[in-house]
Amino acid sequence: MKTLLLPLVAGAALLLGSCRQTDTSPTAGLPPATATGAETLGFHCDGEVWTPAGQRCGLYGCRDNRVEASSYVDGRGRRHLLLTAERTDGRRQEYFVLQLDSLAGPGTYRATAGGPSATGAEAGTKLYFADSRQDRQYQSRPGTARITITHLDTVRSIVAGTFEGQLFGLSGAGTVQLGSGRFDVLFNR
Repeated sequence: MKTLLLPLVAGAALLLGSCRQTDTSPTAGLPPATATGAETLGFHCDGEVWTPAGQRCGLYGCRDNRVEASSYVDGRGRRHLLLTAERTDGRRQEYFVLQLDSLAGPGTYRATAGGPSATGAEAGTKLYFADSRQDRQYQSRPGTARITITHLDTVRSIVAGTFEGQLFGLSGAGTVQLGSGRFDVLFNR
């Protein structure tokens, strides 16, 4: 009986252990609002939770999609911030950009870039979202998006904050609403 019980218990443990997988689905929920350099980003896009997910594969292998952040001070002494993130799976290939062109510290910054003839490559403060499988691109217009910096630590290279806004189709059609946006990232790592 003991010899039969041991393989049965081992088999059950193996089966149950294989069911425990980390939920990497964007519907798992938004990341907590933190200011520790947790490397998180998430928002609601037309009511659906969006977080970086999936992998990008190329000639040199695959890498997990995650939020990337960079910051620099230009020749006029203005700090710029750029956050990018991707989400890919069998049916999606989406890309998100948060761009600030004059980051002076904690506070609220309104979108300044874009307009009806925007191309997505404009300088300025903006939110941008693209779905390349659907061939759709959206960008905020002046005054239609708000980015709030809640924490900026240039010594430890941490920036955290929130964002929301309405983005307009660059082709002239459609809008997307981004809400409950939050990020907590290390820049220039």
